[in-house]
Amino acid sequence: MDGLGKSFRAFVLSQKIPGCTITAVDDDHITLLTADAKGAVNFYRFDDMPEVVELSVIDIDCPDDPKFFLHFELDDEAHAEELFNEMAQVLQERDLFETTRVLLCCTAGLTTTMFANKLAEAAKTLSLDYSFEALPLAQAKEEGGDYDAVLLAPQVGYQRKAVAEAFPDAVVVEIPAKVFAAYDAGAALKLVMHLLSDHAVFPTADSSDLKLMRDMKNDKVIMVISVVARSRSSWIGWRIYDKGEVVAFGSVTKPSHDLRDIEDLLATLRLKGWDPSQLDAIGIAVPGIVNSGTVADAGRGITDYQLGRTLSKRYGTKVYVDNNANAAAVGCYVTQNEYDSLVLHTQQTGMPVPGQGIVVDGHLVKGRKNYAGEIGPLFAAVHGRDGMTRLQDLAWTSEGMRELAAPILAADISLVSPDAIYVAVDLLDDMDALKDQVARSYFTEREDLKSYVPDFIRVTDYRERIAIGELALCLQKLHNPRPHRKH
Repeated sequence: MDGLGKSFRAFVLSQKIPGCTITAVDDDHITLLTADAKGAVNFYRFDDMPEVVELSVIDIDCPDDPKFFLHFELDDEAHAEELFNEMAQVLQERDLFETTRVLLCCTAGLTTTMFANKLAEAAKTLSLDYSFEALPLAQAKEEGGDYDAVLLAPQVGYQRKAVAEAFPDAVVVEIPAKVFAAYDAGAALKLVMHLLSDHAVFPTADSSDLKLMRDMKNDKVIMVISVVARSRSSWIGWRIYDKGEVVAFGSVTKPSHDLRDIEDLLATLRLKGWDPSQLDAIGIAVPGIVNSGTVADAGRGITDYQLGRTLSKRYGTKVYVDNNANAAAVGCYVTQNEYDSLVLHTQQTGMPVPGQGIVVDGHLVKGRKNYAGEIGPLFAAVHGRDGMTRLQDLAWTSEGMRELAAPILAADISLVSPDAIYVAVDLLDDMDALKDQVARSYFTEREDLKSYVPDFIRVTDYRERIAIGELALCLQKLHNPRPHRKH
């Protein structure tokens, strides 16, 4: 144990976290225990290399749902303390660990009572610490209550804004009509879990997902890192593909998005014995504008972060960095043989601005400085720059999401004329309704115009599409280093 290791251990043990007991089990294991959660600080030593620190927080009642998990190389005490403090904040966020209370509302409460019972059964089967109640909307607004989420039946969805004002600390969302009509407890539970946690385990890939790959020569060893930054969490999943087969995988979960987490991830794997010289390339898909390996994301305070150059120099291997929506679009393209041109449209629940990836005639459209698909300015022009609050309200319902997406998708059809539009938006599960709204609102001036409206396809595995798409982008760059013609 070197001086830095002793200093950081002393720092952890000296912390005073309200309601938390900190105990040194031995020199390499420290536990942090609250009434609802268990944290751990574990140290790993590798010969003469810096130590690796593992930070984790789990819900005592749901240990398979990590709230915080990462590794990093202990070579910068200030950075280590910053990460620990972030972990400590998660330990104190009681709403992450208490029973998740969900209220369902309709006009009289009868149908939602039946639905609430089905949801309770589904949650019990999955060992989730959730409780479900149902009330008539008028009674719910009058009585209030401490709920984590309020689900509105479609017939009262128009009152979402008023309900949100009555339950300011809850996520308020309308149950998609298709889900409610079928009493699809699984789909509704998945929606609640997504809204409240935003993270899940990154599974190993089924080899069948890679069987098409548009006949690409898949003969390389490539590490793929996928990043999805949402409103309540940041998730990083990694895989190592050896000729298309997944030979190693893992993930990181944190409440905030920081590109340094990618550097920490790679440094930790190196100390654990990972040899970057065995890789043909590292491919990284991140949010933001990516130009020649440099990342800019003004909304998250990231400007000119030279991620690709930094990691390539550090590990002596090729490092490719791409926008994650672009990677997802390529993932949609390479796993089917029907469409040569497509648009991938993605938008987070409650977030007013979407993102896109565009493939035309088999080529990813990047544009000047890789800005293609960054539709924020167009979105603001279409919906109004001064109406951001209204846009956020719309982004909580399926009808609102359709209203937000329809004019942008109509513009895509007019400018790109894709064979298909892939939609990675949780609240948009009815592709027929979305396609009908686009056609009815923008393509009815002449009867023949309807024929130009393409197929609409729902994406339910966005993270998977990112990973496969980034793999395909790496293979393309390795086998054909000369850039394609610009579109």
